[in-house]
Amino acid sequence: MEDPVIDLRSILGLLKRQFRLIVVATVLGVILAGVAAYSLTPIYTATALVLVDPSRKNLLDPNQLGGSMTDNARLDSEVELVKSDNVLMRVVQDLNLIEQVAAATPGLRTQLMMMLRLAEPVVQTPDDLVNQALGGVRNAVSVQRRGLTYLIAVQARSPVPATAASLANAVVKAYIADQLQSKVDSLLTSRDVLDARTAQARAAIVESEGSFDRFVSENIADIVQDTGRTDLAAAQKQIDALIAQRDSNLTLADAVERNIASGDFDAVLASLQSDALREIENQRTALNAQLAGGAETAQVASIQAELAALDTRLRTAATGEVAALRNSVADSQSEETTLRQKLRTEVLDSPLSANTLTQLYELQQGATIARSQYENLLARARDIETQADLQVADSRVVSPALTPQSPSFPNRPLIIMIAGLLSLGVGIGLALLYENLIGGFVSQEQMEAVLRRPVAASVPLQRTKDGASPSNLMTTAPLSIFSESIRRIRAAIEQSARQSPPAEDGSGIVVMVTSSSPGDGKTTLALSIARSFAISGRATLLIDCDLRKPSIHRQLGMEPSEGLLEYLGAEEDQRNLAHIIGPDKLTNTMIIVGSRRSHLPTDQLLVGGQFKSLISAARRSFDVVVLDTPPIEPVVDGLYVASFADVIVLVTRWANTPQTMVRKALAQFQAAKRPETDVLLVLNQQHENLNAQKRKYGEYYTEPT
Repeated sequence: MEDPVIDLRSILGLLKRQFRLIVVATVLGVILAGVAAYSLTPIYTATALVLVDPSRKNLLDPNQLGGSMTDNARLDSEVELVKSDNVLMRVVQDLNLIEQVAAATPGLRTQLMMMLRLAEPVVQTPDDLVNQALGGVRNAVSVQRRGLTYLIAVQARSPVPATAASLANAVVKAYIADQLQSKVDSLLTSRDVLDARTAQARAAIVESEGSFDRFVSENIADIVQDTGRTDLAAAQKQIDALIAQRDSNLTLADAVERNIASGDFDAVLASLQSDALREIENQRTALNAQLAGGAETAQVASIQAELAALDTRLRTAATGEVAALRNSVADSQSEETTLRQKLRTEVLDSPLSANTLTQLYELQQGATIARSQYENLLARARDIETQADLQVADSRVVSPALTPQSPSFPNRPLIIMIAGLLSLGVGIGLALLYENLIGGFVSQEQMEAVLRRPVAASVPLQRTKDGASPSNLMTTAPLSIFSESIRRIRAAIEQSARQSPPAEDGSGIVVMVTSSSPGDGKTTLALSIARSFAISGRATLLIDCDLRKPSIHRQLGMEPSEGLLEYLGAEEDQRNLAHIIGPDKLTNTMIIVGSRRSHLPTDQLLVGGQFKSLISAARRSFDVVVLDTPPIEPVVDGLYVASFADVIVLVTRWANTPQTMVRKALAQFQAAKRPETDVLLVLNQQHENLNAQKRKYGEYYTEPT
């Protein structure tokens, strides 16, 4: 058997047959999608655009302002920085989101669980609140670069439009602030490093200058001997005296300041040896003596006021003396510096020995280098400190987020449209599944396409007013649609019989009528087929082989006392075929009926020699032998009877018999029947297309009244 070609016609046939299922699935999907779309909480999205300029910016150097934006690789890094926890944590702090999370009430499910004592209240730690707030911002914010441009789009989502806009703007603000702070911190870190190096350079200058002066001081005798200049030695002695005087005054000033701070004026007087201070101290002593000698009460206050004034004068005078000492130290330092510079110049200009001159030049060069390094480091540190105060961010907001007017989610028309397409696809898939696997057959075309076999005929559902068997229409309404479909089955049987001759040459053909499941109408069709053959002038015998549930006698209105079951089960000498065979009242069909149901397995009766002899005798005596057999699915009897049949008519009930059951029956027949036996398919009790057929071909039919 050739496989059918799947073409546009078969697809259109499928859509036509399963149109209702497809429409129902599509409409149901659209309705559910619409309900879901309109029940979802609207989400609003606000977008802020940031322009990143990776060029260097130094406000102190106009030549570095602006410039081309060539650092394309940096943009991807900036996108990640916007999404970093550092920036998002700034947003959490700026918007006080931790307090909002802490004040939020539990969800309805959590409240119900706690009300029913199924869950305990959860006390959130500060870290939990921070993580929850940070996670909420992270889920609500998305950042992406716009193509290959230098624009970064920051999108924030929220059920509240204003919240979405404020969140997007807060992220942008936090990102730019973090970027600027990072630049300032980087410069300040560099400044701190330079300050440390500057301090080291300052110490190096002092050390180099001191090394030169120490060399001159330690080698002054050799220098004088080389140059013969005694004035150099005198200058060195003068410098040493200034150093001694400076150190003495500095030590004295420090000691006096400590005594003044502690209020020890006796030590101050002993250190300074000042007549003015001693005069004030003598006055203080006299006043204290008056107080100690028992001054009058009226004079005590006056004496105490005078003592306070004297203390103030004494402190002021002592402070002035200390200032004078400090000034003297400064003067000594200045004079010392002048003398040292003069001594250095005089020494370098003197005719020194090569060794001495070389060492002096080395020391002088080291001092010059240290001074130059110090100046450069100091200038760079001050420049960096100035730059830190003049920094600008590399990014700027070119389009702040505005409050969105319409939600970005859900896009209800889009959801409904997609749901409609998906539902249509699901409907078509269900139609294919129902058409080819699950549901019953609803048309002759479908049955042929699924089972890869031709269908003999589609028999319409026929109801009679008096409750008689529809097979009676073969005589009462021979031109009805029902009768025509039976004749079509008869024609298919005859064509099949001509192509595959019967098992015995010159004998009649055996037609087996069966179904996959009970209730498919096989008995009515068996009786109708037998009557059709009889009306056409063929000697016909109908045998009710359904030993488990015989029913032909009911359709004929007979109540026989014996049937095929009793005939096959009786002893050979007690079998009487005349007791179970009789004519049909409406046609010349001879019928072997059944009488009662068997409560024992009947398959052994159908495989025995007596049944075989009965079929052989029927072949010799009749042109056509129709066997009404039990359904294949519940009873095995039909599989044994199939070996006797020349043609098998498999009846399937319209839109009722499962396709899997029909496939299974066909597979079982392949093993049970003879190879030359053909299986004809019949779609029975068809509901649809009956009225359309009447309208189209009404003049060819005469329906019963």
